[in-house]
Amino acid sequence: MGRWGELATRFRGTDAKAGPPSLEEFIESNHQLFTIIGMFGALSVYLIEFQQSAGVSRGSVGAVLVLFLLTSALAVRNSYLCTERARDHGEYLLVFGFAVFMYAFVTLAVSVTLVIASRYAEGAENVIGSSLIYALVFIYIPFVFRADIFTEFDGSAHAAAAIRYAPHLGAGVLSSWYAVKWRLGALPDVEFGSAAYGIGFVLSLLGNHLAVTGVVFGAVWTADRVARVVRRMR
Repeated sequence: MGRWGELATRFRGTDAKAGPPSLEEFIESNHQLFTIIGMFGALSVYLIEFQQSAGVSRGSVGAVLVLFLLTSALAVRNSYLCTERARDHGEYLLVFGFAVFMYAFVTLAVSVTLVIASRYAEGAENVIGSSLIYALVFIYIPFVFRADIFTEFDGSAHAAAAIRYAPHLGAGVLSSWYAVKWRLGALPDVEFGSAAYGIGFVLSLLGNHLAVTGVVFGAVWTADRVARVVRRMR
């Protein structure tokens, strides 16, 4: 294992016998993170100063501040892990050094949070809401479309094929339903500017798809069991 591998092991605390990294090693191993924090900080200051003259939207400033806050939180986590590691090994001088880093970044994160809450809450809300929507869809699709219950069904060949594609059938039924409502003008107006509305809309869409998929699964499962009973009676 090379020097960087050994440092990573000591930093993460996976080796019980290894001591904590020194402050120099901590700074060296996190210099890219510190550079990114400084870059986001400088960019946020630039956007705030030239927001009016350059026509920069509050959403752009809120997005940069959210990234600034996220990277600062990572620095807090890394500092805390090293503080805990140093304490466990009795390196109390290092505990103080890492604590300085940790609470400095905590102060920075709190300050950024207050700025976001007071002036750029809408922009931050849109970024966080859009990210949450993406995460929900990204988690839901593999979870449902690759679920073991659909691939391990022990019924007939036709029923097993229908069960395997139950999520796809559910998506088709749901798409057809919304298409009919759209043609009839029965769909409500979608407020793309509202993060809360977007999250609610996606949750409703995923919930409806899950319900339709469950109905398809139940119908095919029931039909297969009835067909099996009929075959046995013959």
